[in-house]
Amino acid sequence: MEELSRIRARLESLEELDNLVGALRSMAGVRAGEARTALSGTRTYCSAVEKAIAWVTPLVRGERRASTGAGALVVVTSENGFVGGFNTRLVEKALAIRAPGERLLVVGRRGRITASEQGTEPEGDFAMASRATAVTPLARRLARALDPSATARLLFARTQGAGDFEIVTDDILPPPGPAAADEPATPPPLIQIEPGLLMQRLAAEYLFAKIANGLMESLASESLARLKTMDAAARKIEEKVERLQRDAHVAQQEKTTADLLDVVIGSEAARH
Repeated sequence: MEELSRIRARLESLEELDNLVGALRSMAGVRAGEARTALSGTRTYCSAVEKAIAWVTPLVRGERRASTGAGALVVVTSENGFVGGFNTRLVEKALAIRAPGERLLVVGRRGRITASEQGTEPEGDFAMASRATAVTPLARRLARALDPSATARLLFARTQGAGDFEIVTDDILPPPGPAAADEPATPPPLIQIEPGLLMQRLAAEYLFAKIANGLMESLASESLARLKTMDAAARKIEEKVERLQRDAHVAQQEKTTADLLDVVIGSEAARH
């Protein structure tokens, strides 16, 4: 049986670890809530930009440029760890669907490490946002990094519930063309800008909106994956604490018995 002092030391260490896991769990829950609340806004904005493109598309048919630049695959992973197999699943999916010659941009330090371990060095150095408020500047930076005349896909995680997620691949460049953007039934608004210029600006905003939405989806999924991981860690700690408490009880009884034996033996020796 392990010494009682060592058991107590391990119990103290586990208590400190449990406090740390609890703090990380609380933070993950807050971040997940922020991202899920912001998701309604990013989805609504994507829908609004797509509707605007549908209104303007009939006015610029035949004028839009074909995509001529190199294609890019943007993968959204996590900046920090404690997310289980989150990054591995995303990187493996990206490498499986990556087309020959397609640029690979990985958002998130952990994802870049995972890609390097699998023999692939992605382009760029994009740190994944850790809070919903940091998504907008990151989306703008990614949009500037992509050639507007190229094709681009965004691969990210979308929450399915219970801490699980699905991997989604979204075409973000070029913006939807005439076949994808049907004319809306409602009358279009008055346009005060030349249609070609307006479409150019809408295309840039469409790229930003799609990236921002994918980042927010992934941030929510990442936070829930971390929450799930912390829940599992808390259960493991609880199991170890219960086992060590039983061991401590047995060790205490053995120590008490040994002390009593020492007293009895000492008394007998003194008496004789």
